[in-house]
Amino acid sequence: MKRRIFTLAMCCVAIGATAQSNLPAANAVMISQTRNGNTVTTRYRVPHDGKHAEFDVHYAVNRSDIVPTYSTNPQQISELKEFMDHSTDSTMHISAIHIVGYASPDGTAKQNDTLAANRAKSLYTYAVNTYHPKQSVDTAHKTFAWSDCVDAVKASAIPDKSSVLAVLQSTSHNESEKEAKLRTMKAAWSYLATHILPTMRYADIEFDYGVDEIVTRTTLVAQPEPAKPAPAPATTEPATKQPEVVVVDEEMGIIIATPKEDKSERRQERKVRKAGKKMDKSGTNGTYW
Repeated sequence: MKRRIFTLAMCCVAIGATAQSNLPAANAVMISQTRNGNTVTTRYRVPHDGKHAEFDVHYAVNRSDIVPTYSTNPQQISELKEFMDHSTDSTMHISAIHIVGYASPDGTAKQNDTLAANRAKSLYTYAVNTYHPKQSVDTAHKTFAWSDCVDAVKASAIPDKSSVLAVLQSTSHNESEKEAKLRTMKAAWSYLATHILPTMRYADIEFDYGVDEIVTRTTLVAQPEPAKPAPAPATTEPATKQPEVVVVDEEMGIIIATPKEDKSERRQERKVRKAGKKMDKSGTNGTYW
């Protein structure tokens, strides 16, 4: 028999998880990047697929309507709701939804086929109307054979177990003949009807999904060098004028005076003027400049 293979606690841990990593996976997608000083923090989304969840809804004999309080339905419906609530998380994505309806082997083949199909339909209607999934939902149905009871009977405390197993595993009897023989075993049939056959009247909803991991990568980067000051503009002011130098050429009688006036310069000028006053041969005075 098929059994539920989803552990809700594990799903809760995976959804919305955040990890630290220096090397993000090859399929990682960057979702944000911030900088604080010389630290750059980058967040990546890393897809993780290949997960599976399955929930069963059981039905009473010859019934295909969902009764929330029947059998294990309260727990199954509660866990289905919790799973669907988590499916709205931005890190979780459902890739496929399958619904399969089942019927136990007792009864006619036609009746059981109709029951299995109607059970799949009722669970489909419930899931779509309650949770409005974005994904398409495919359905199928199946009727169990008597041979599908072998493992459950082997693990049970059914009376006359060996005789029951002989009938279930017989290759010389069809399904109707096997049921007729089993009904003749009153105690064994009562056990089958109470403990084994009810577990085969259900529909299950299966999810193929993935949970993206949020990975944070922290990197140290070098601080930018401070900008260099701009060079000072070239000056266009004229260079400071140097003081003129006094040059005296006594032979030619040329004097270049410095603008600086002090006693030594005045004495020098007087000497030059005296030297320039000479008598020529004709007896006239002359000044040379």
